[in-house]
Amino acid sequence: IRVAIVIMLGVFIRQEFSRTEGPNPYKLMGPVFALVLVRQRFTGPVSHWVDRQFFREAYNAEKVLADLAGEVSRSVEIGPLVETVASRIAGTMHVADIVILLREGADLRTAYSTRPGEPMSIARGSRIVKRLRETGTAQIIDFDNPGEWLPTLDAEELQTLDFMRTQLLLALPGKEDLAGVMSLGAKRSEAPWSPTDIKLLEAIAGQMGLAVENSRLLVSLAAEAGHRERQNRELEIAREVQERLFPQKFPPLPGLDCAGYCRPARGVGGDYYDFIHLDGRLGIAIGDVSGKGIGAALLMASLQASLRGQTMAGVRELSALMLNVNRLVYEASTSNRYATFFYGEYEHSSRVLTFVNGGHNAPVILRGQEVLRLEAGGPVVGLLPGATYVQDSIQLQPGDIFIGYTDGISEAPNEQEEEWEEAPFLAAAYQCAAQEAQQMIQSVFQAADAFTGRAKQFDDMTLLIVKIAAA
Repeated sequence: IRVAIVIMLGVFIRQEFSRTEGPNPYKLMGPVFALVLVRQRFTGPVSHWVDRQFFREAYNAEKVLADLAGEVSRSVEIGPLVETVASRIAGTMHVADIVILLREGADLRTAYSTRPGEPMSIARGSRIVKRLRETGTAQIIDFDNPGEWLPTLDAEELQTLDFMRTQLLLALPGKEDLAGVMSLGAKRSEAPWSPTDIKLLEAIAGQMGLAVENSRLLVSLAAEAGHRERQNRELEIAREVQERLFPQKFPPLPGLDCAGYCRPARGVGGDYYDFIHLDGRLGIAIGDVSGKGIGAALLMASLQASLRGQTMAGVRELSALMLNVNRLVYEASTSNRYATFFYGEYEHSSRVLTFVNGGHNAPVILRGQEVLRLEAGGPVVGLLPGATYVQDSIQLQPGDIFIGYTDGISEAPNEQEEEWEEAPFLAAAYQCAAQEAQQMIQSVFQAADAFTGRAKQFDDMTLLIVKIAAA
């Protein structure tokens, strides 16, 4: 059509110049203007129409692949994404052999293949991957005209390309490394891969690589969120179970005011305190298991079960009781787990406290301005199977205050990493000594929090108070 218009214009101009009176410039301007107008307004639409009518397959392929590039960028699942890309390319470009390999660990492994047989893999350190990573462009594979690159491949790589019947190799780029590789065989028409084909396929491969990376990131985030949700739920269950191990109510013994509180650093912890109501006696226990979290909480439960079992068995000698507890905890724990542990029994009728201290912070008796420390005992429990313990006793007086604590309180750090230490801790206890035991615990924790400020609690904090009524 263009040629015909140009010929007609040439004939018209020749006729004008062949006139005896000479050409009329005004008559020449009309056809030239019409030719320019036709070219600007109608050439594009007419070419578009001709492509659709006479070269429909090529037109449709280009349009489908262009649309596919946009569709791929919105995909979020790898399986459907790979299937969609492979089927569209096979249908539009008439390619029988398509293999898509995606990154898995140290290799690229088959995610889609039209080739029968076992799944294939290409090492991420292979020359094929290195070539695609360095060039960033599609590679035409022609064994009849190998060029300089193909002969550098080893036998296994050449065998892989031959098995996939590769004629065009495309990189699927990721954020930091290749997300994968796409191998395309020959077209059924045996037409070579044109620059337009390669440009469209590179656009699809680029979008596909990013989509694969995004999909994996979403899967990873979803799995991590699910894992955290399960962990949080398990931690919540463990916290509820551990809270049930602590005394749910304090013994209503005449002349005694008892209270205790544990604030773990991680939801669950390894600190332990207990009141055991015995015949005419009150068992008082406090301990600190090494470590934090679930592992420490499990050993804490084992420590409680061991102690309760010994008291129910009627073991009256506390040195023997502690020896048995040490052996039971040793057998129930790993070699790097142990617990500091104090246990005492208060005889209500005589006001005598018999006790044994297994390496724990010495509980104190506040008697006026005097501070008495209960240190007699032996090593920590659960570490040395043959350890022995000695017991001791103290006569309590009306108005005495028994305070048991873990080092999470006395060593609580502030934002400058300075520890609270025992002296300020006991000073805070003296200031609220007139309060009831439960109120005293709240006041001491408030004083500890005032010292630590915004510093993160790094250790479990446990406080136990028993007040002997004044005469």
